[in-house]
Amino acid sequence: MSRTSTSRSSEKRLLRYVDIHSPEQSTDVDFEEIASFLEHLFPSVRFRIRPSILTSVRKKCIERISERFASARMKDPNKAEQSFEPMYGEIDYERRTVLGEARIGGIVYDGRRLEDLFTSILGPQDLREHVSIILTDRLVSTYSTDDLRHHLRTIVCGFPSIVSLPGIVEAPAKPREYYLMKQGMELQGAGDVQLQELKKAFEGRFIDYGSPKTTEVLKGLALQGVLFHLTLQPFCDNKRCRLFNAHWQEDLIGSQISSGKLCAKHANVMRRLGKEPAINW
Repeated sequence: MSRTSTSRSSEKRLLRYVDIHSPEQSTDVDFEEIASFLEHLFPSVRFRIRPSILTSVRKKCIERISERFASARMKDPNKAEQSFEPMYGEIDYERRTVLGEARIGGIVYDGRRLEDLFTSILGPQDLREHVSIILTDRLVSTYSTDDLRHHLRTIVCGFPSIVSLPGIVEAPAKPREYYLMKQGMELQGAGDVQLQELKKAFEGRFIDYGSPKTTEVLKGLALQGVLFHLTLQPFCDNKRCRLFNAHWQEDLIGSQISSGKLCAKHANVMRRLGKEPAINW
């Protein structure tokens, strides 16, 4: 069933399943805790932890999927559409990531092209009752019409929704003072030890790799993915709400850790949706 035909249906559609796909390589996330958090909000929905989406790539499709990963790379942040022929080395690297022979990292992918790619790997799904949330170790971006540039994202809401673990660290900006001090230290030739000490000086003001707070942040991002599927409106303007789409690390920590709650408006929305998770689009 196409998205268009689904939106035209007058039949009440209730969400029944949410599949949360584990990232390709990260192991320091408590997926059961994320599922338990969502089950508390949506008691009638079954949340299932799935292996990495790469495990669903059939052997005969590896070459084609690798080429599509290479083609999905974001190379020019000023262009909405990335159009180029991937080089052999790029395809070979992607092949090794699909096979688990190369570590993923340092490359930014166009989130919308990844969405199309993941959709093809997942195969046909009934969008009336099924949500897929893909956690990935890849950095993802989408193009903003506000400033006509690509920006890194923590989540790309769609069908499926994509949550980037390194995006939690790299997408929301760190405090301005951090960047100023880092730039000054680098100009003076500071090494890794000094830069690590700088990070310690700002401890608590941003999420870093391996932080135990990552699981807590992922709860809110996964909730945004579910809410997008139900309403197409996953975000809130309130900085103390778990649905706030944070562009600064301190706002991310404020909404997901310090507050860790929904605003009054979305608490009411969630109580209604929790009783009857109907798809309203």
